[in-house]
Amino acid sequence: MAKETRNVLLILLANIIGGGLLISLFDSIPIIEGQYLAFITSLTVGYGDLSPETWPARIVSICIGINGLLLTGIVVAMAIKAVELSFSEEDPNILRHLDVEDQTTAPQSSSDE
Repeated sequence: MAKETRNVLLILLANIIGGGLLISLFDSIPIIEGQYLAFITSLTVGYGDLSPETWPARIVSICIGINGLLLTGIVVAMAIKAVELSFSEEDPNILRHLDVEDQTTAPQSSSDE
């Protein structure tokens, strides 16, 4: 599973880098600015200091944004799975031990009233 995930991440990163090159080509801006715009768009930050000017660059930018959402979703899913696996390897009942109230130490209600 890790190999497939790595391949998907590499494909998404390659799409973002390639998209940055296309933006720099379509908008006639330096390559470094096209890459900057692609990564800022893929992270859905969008500072607003650069924006695509031509329609082809705008379409590429939309694709980069979608790729960025997919990339972020995959990375978050991988992080959650890693935490889940680390908990299950340490103690399969760890979540039960983390209860806020322990049933054995809860105060007993008095029936003298």
